[in-house]
Amino acid sequence: MNEYHVCGVLLMSRPEHSARVEHALSAIPGVELHANDGGRMVVTVEGPEYGRCGDIISQLATLDGVASSSLVYHQIDNESLPEESVQ
Repeated sequence: MNEYHVCGVLLMSRPEHSARVEHALSAIPGVELHANDGGRMVVTVEGPEYGRCGDIISQLATLDGVASSSLVYHQIDNESLPEESVQ
């Protein structure tokens, strides 16, 4: 069975730091910024392992300019591998 994790994260920064945070986010694989309203940012972190996603989420919280970080959503997509046909 394969797993794929999608995590929604709310980041908060002061408005004057939001451009710096956006730039840092763009350099992290598996991270996508969906909205930025005056430093309130909606971000997704995606990947095949929760441990890796968790490490990235921890990294987001320590980015220069980030005041707070909250995990607000976590979904695990399970996709069964195709069964071998019996012949």
